[in-house]
Amino acid sequence: MSLGPRTFAPILAAFLVLWPIIAYMGAQGYTGAVAIAALLGLAYVRVKGVPLYTAAFLAFILWVFAAGFWAPEAKDLLTGNLLAGSFSMDMPGVRFGLTALAGMAVLVAVGTTLPGASQTSLNVITTVGFVQFGGVVITAIFMPQILALLAPISDPVAEMPQNLLRNATSFLLLLPFLLAWLWHRPGSEFGPMWAVAMGVLAVAAFIQTGNQSAAVGTGLMLLAMAIVKWLPRTGFKVIFSSLAFYVVAAPMLLSWGVAQIRATGLPLPRSFFSRTYSWELVGSKVGEAPLIGHGPEATQIWRDTFADHPGWLADATLRYSDVQAWEVYRIIPIHPHNMPLQIWAETGMIGAVLGAAFLFFLGWRLKAPADWPPVSRYAAAGLTGACLAISSFAYSMWNEAFWASIVLAAAVIYLRARHDDTAAA
Repeated sequence: MSLGPRTFAPILAAFLVLWPIIAYMGAQGYTGAVAIAALLGLAYVRVKGVPLYTAAFLAFILWVFAAGFWAPEAKDLLTGNLLAGSFSMDMPGVRFGLTALAGMAVLVAVGTTLPGASQTSLNVITTVGFVQFGGVVITAIFMPQILALLAPISDPVAEMPQNLLRNATSFLLLLPFLLAWLWHRPGSEFGPMWAVAMGVLAVAAFIQTGNQSAAVGTGLMLLAMAIVKWLPRTGFKVIFSSLAFYVVAAPMLLSWGVAQIRATGLPLPRSFFSRTYSWELVGSKVGEAPLIGHGPEATQIWRDTFADHPGWLADATLRYSDVQAWEVYRIIPIHPHNMPLQIWAETGMIGAVLGAAFLFFLGWRLKAPADWPPVSRYAAAGLTGACLAISSFAYSMWNEAFWASIVLAAAVIYLRARHDDTAAA
């Protein structure tokens, strides 16, 4: 006996109820949520063909998996013991690939089933989003008190602040959907005013929490929304073609272009200043293996400090003093904090071209913005802008939990689009 065709919307809503809980616990649980959602969604998956963008994406996944075999610290496919609770998949390409396939299953399940109970499910999802918004604002206002309260169960210096930052980042992924819903909600003449107020409060909370990536992401979110408004026929083509160019040109744009900003002598925030040298060093590593890269997570073993580059150390100490602090500071802190550049460094030109091809073909496959319902049109564009900021300044490319959270956010927007299309039919 198969499940009815109208049941996936409530399943998605059930996982979104866990969204803020997972976020406050460090966001790693999104991977498991997508995996389980994918298993439940398999009953509704109907594959009618493999579009060109999907073929490019699958080729990229396979290349990442292959690159794992020449990484400097190549890891076993499977390690540990399932019965002992130590079982794991250490190869980042495998984790990334399985998360990607699970995400595709979730999105296909949303797209190939009738919306059914989608209105109730969307109401639940929207409510969860506003609850998390309240949590982000409260966290920003009472962050010292919250850290002190949770000190007995979580490190108030390193672990808990990072979890609060990740919570703000995960909320950024829902923010485009919430703003678009407020702005276009039928029968609400004050919708745009509430959307503006929410956006301003969100940015203030991001800044107060110290999440610069989320603050920048809000700006890029609004820019992407403006593009689909200005270009109702070609907006998505422009956005995704630009992203494809960004991936291909990342070494030139970041390793050389951003360095020119530093060379002007303009005052830069310490974190951004150090990031420019990080990108410059990664760019030099790209030149050592330009075609195939050094393998996933190779950047973790590049432990150069500023003391290893006397000219860079002199520049840093001239600007900010603190010689001893800069001498031991790692130029690349675990990963480059820029996914396009990391793709180049770890999977080479082949990986970069395949990733760019996926983005390009996806942009040309998507319907024109004018053919989307208003809420999902602006929410989809906004989510793309937010992801651009996060992928440029925050997580590692192989952080599967981040990509899982994007899948859930995209599934919500897709569900909204299907619901609105059905209502308009």
